[in-house]
Amino acid sequence: MWGQPPSAVRRAKPGWVLLTGRAVRKNMARSVHDNLLISYEVQCEARTITLRTEYRESDRPTKFTNVIFEGVEGYSLQNDAFGNIIFDVESVSVDALLTQFGAEITESHRMGGSPGPWAANLDSAKGYLSERGIRGFLLSSSYGLSGWVLAREMSLLSGERGISAGQSHADLLSPEPDDS
Repeated sequence: MWGQPPSAVRRAKPGWVLLTGRAVRKNMARSVHDNLLISYEVQCEARTITLRTEYRESDRPTKFTNVIFEGVEGYSLQNDAFGNIIFDVESVSVDALLTQFGAEITESHRMGGSPGPWAANLDSAKGYLSERGIRGFLLSSSYGLSGWVLAREMSLLSGERGISAGQSHADLLSPEPDDS
């Protein structure tokens, strides 16, 4: 599949495929453009961020898409309007993100130590983050929440319903129990 060796494909729940650590719905391209942001969750110890979104159209079933960031090294989310409409989640280079938000990152580190020790010196931060496979992501909105995330990976997961609060995206990747 898409140039991946067969060993890269592992078992996921029916209707899903797991490619090099990413779960995607078979034969479906996902987008979060014009989705409503229903909730977001930061799991500090697991270093994950989950954005739960819905795309609603009258007289059509709601489409659920969850945006999962894994291996998070830092983030800033601002302007929650409690009715956010996502425009896009875009992958950008770490260098571009540090250039655009460097002053904010430096001040956040000076004031409270966030997003982490790597932020003490932005000159060496690019190398530190690159060595760990970290990528930059920008969240833009048509209305409300926007910001940036530095993470190893971003995945879009689709399903019949969103991931409920307290449920991990790993629950979607677990094989179904074999009742035989």
